[in-house]
Amino acid sequence: MKKLVLLFCFIASMLLMAIGTAFAQNNNAEKAKSALSNIKNPLERFTATIKYLEMIDTDASSQIDSAACIDLLQIAQQLKNDSLLATSYNWIGYFFTIKKGDNATALEYYFKALPLAIKSKDKRRISSIYFDIASTYFFLKNYDEYFNFTKKGGENLPDKTSPKYAFMLVQFQRNTGTYYLEKNQLDSALYYIQAAMQTSEPIKNKLYKIQTKTLLANIYSKMNENELADVYFKKAQTENDSIIVRKDIFYRRYITFLLKNNRMPEAKLQAENFWGFASQTDNLNVKLLAAGYKKDLFDKLNQIDSAYYYSKKESEIRELIFNQDNQNAIQAMAFKEQLRMMEDAAKKSEEEEQRKQNIQYALIALGIIILFTLYLLLSRSFITNTKLIEFFGVVALLIVFEFLNLLLHPFLERVTHHSPVLMLLALVCIAALLVPLHHRVEKWATAKLVEKNKQIRLAAARKTIQQLDTKSEDGNLE
Repeated sequence: MKKLVLLFCFIASMLLMAIGTAFAQNNNAEKAKSALSNIKNPLERFTATIKYLEMIDTDASSQIDSAACIDLLQIAQQLKNDSLLATSYNWIGYFFTIKKGDNATALEYYFKALPLAIKSKDKRRISSIYFDIASTYFFLKNYDEYFNFTKKGGENLPDKTSPKYAFMLVQFQRNTGTYYLEKNQLDSALYYIQAAMQTSEPIKNKLYKIQTKTLLANIYSKMNENELADVYFKKAQTENDSIIVRKDIFYRRYITFLLKNNRMPEAKLQAENFWGFASQTDNLNVKLLAAGYKKDLFDKLNQIDSAYYYSKKESEIRELIFNQDNQNAIQAMAFKEQLRMMEDAAKKSEEEEQRKQNIQYALIALGIIILFTLYLLLSRSFITNTKLIEFFGVVALLIVFEFLNLLLHPFLERVTHHSPVLMLLALVCIAALLVPLHHRVEKWATAKLVEKNKQIRLAAARKTIQQLDTKSEDGNLE
């Protein structure tokens, strides 16, 4: 009896801690939300709204706020900023993925965000969009496209110095490990999920901790190391009890493990919890999974009527998600995105080729100017006006400036993140270095020219004197 009382007290204390933690998280989110109304500067409000959305997503303390997503889009449209628009569309797509399970609409907004993020050269946002697209294809059970977009996200990770590098890296590692897990390539799955677990430790993101522990447990389960799997599932369950939303991440793997090992009472409890959670959400993807597990559970328990009921529920939800109109829309969007990427690649190739040609033309023009100037400086056959040298000097300066602009333009775009003000400042700095150099060269060339003209005039004078002397001597002889 005493042991039962102690056990009850322990469970009650853990439950109270979980409720207290969830309340504190929700309270913090509400404070962050209420503080938004006091921010008037559009850019500051945008940044604060992003922090609020990231807070509720990281702690899984509340559903993604549609009003906050709309506010982001309104600010981005007001400021006419491509980077902000990309971020806004990304969050709207994420809302439709997480809150609604509306995969077609989510992909529509992700594909709207992607070209804007690419144009802004914002690798943090580019990789985020690719990973979110991948997650949508995961819900659609299209694992090849899931892996394809995961790899694209991995190719566009932000620099290691970026504060969001680890945050994006763990998503690449998690997605890659999940893909290999679905394909039963367990050694590869184990490698990437262990790496994801290590990367996620300093991030303090509850969702990533739940995901990595759950996936690791699932891998050990498939390796028939059930004791080790159970340890990690229990660790993940502790984390899962402390969040309010996104609980499906844990349930879907744990219930499979329990059913596989015929732990029916536990499986029934978790399936009930999952169905209760799914019933409170509008997310069709979550409802489909929960109905499927209820059906599998009652099949195993040989409760035919209940199994049929949830089988029918599953079929109804599946039809909503995978109906032909949705599939056609998704395929059309994917095809359009493929065409856009091909067109962008062709355009970039054409621009690069044009840039190379312009560099060659600038070099040819500069070479002609230099050769002509050297000819004027070195020729001893005629006197050259210094104004001509000054004119060619200015032309040469302009050509050199244009050549450097063409040569350094890609580098400057990368360093300044395509900011017009910073680009202009960089070009002004280049001009500030060229003008004194041009002045020195022009002064040297002018001095050389004056010296050359003086030598030509002296030579001409000597020749004239010699001719006069010769005529004078001829006259005396007569």
